[in-house]
Amino acid sequence: MTDYRIDESYRRNDAGFSSLGVESKYYKDGYWYKQDISGYEGLAEEVCSMVLRHSNVEKYIEYEACMINGRSGCRSRNFLKEGESIVTFKRLYEIACGGDLTDRVYTIRDVKERIQFVTDFVKEYAGIDCTGYLRDILSFDMLVLNTDRHFHNLALIRSDSGYRECPIFDNGASLLSNYGMFPPGEELEEQISCASAKPFSGSFEQQAVVLGTGIRLDYDAIYEEMEKVQHVRLKKVLKYQLKCYRSFFGSAEG
Repeated sequence: MTDYRIDESYRRNDAGFSSLGVESKYYKDGYWYKQDISGYEGLAEEVCSMVLRHSNVEKYIEYEACMINGRSGCRSRNFLKEGESIVTFKRLYEIACGGDLTDRVYTIRDVKERIQFVTDFVKEYAGIDCTGYLRDILSFDMLVLNTDRHFHNLALIRSDSGYRECPIFDNGASLLSNYGMFPPGEELEEQISCASAKPFSGSFEQQAVVLGTGIRLDYDAIYEEMEKVQHVRLKKVLKYQLKCYRSFFGSAEG
């Protein structure tokens, strides 16, 4: 695993999207470098992008697990073009309506209506139908157990010509990567059952079934690449989830 040595002058403490803790991030030569917070987030990012690579999803970020100044993490290319900026759903709501989007969503009792509220809001203020974007993310999060999909890593890209959807990014809180939440040595199936979703419901399945899925996976290719993964726990979690939801995701091979 490559150990990238990045000078402290490249540190960017205000660039993180995680609500789990203060991330150490660096930006250099078109790459973001993100150190792990409390587990194997960088490896989870790499494996999640591997799964997406063997799917029909076109817009996602590739992550490389690595060492950064001697500490585990990952890196990814900057996906913004010149003149573009990220506007998260959280920030868009603050600008357009004031207040906190999460607080507003949880005044609505029904999960389907919560999702509809957000898609209507984004359509009204950004002119984007984000239904397909949310469909892919919510179903993918169910597969990989992303426990940190808050409204600060659901986002649009803004430019002079308007808005477009972001690629899928920030999957580090997946696959039970956070040792603080999911301590090593405990029963994996029990931990999986305790993993809680965001941002529309604490249940991954409850969120995902509202919009269904358009994601198709090439299981053979994923299993072949998983043989290269050395992290035993991560591999067990992913295999368990793939088996559990095989009928939901079908196959990218037809």
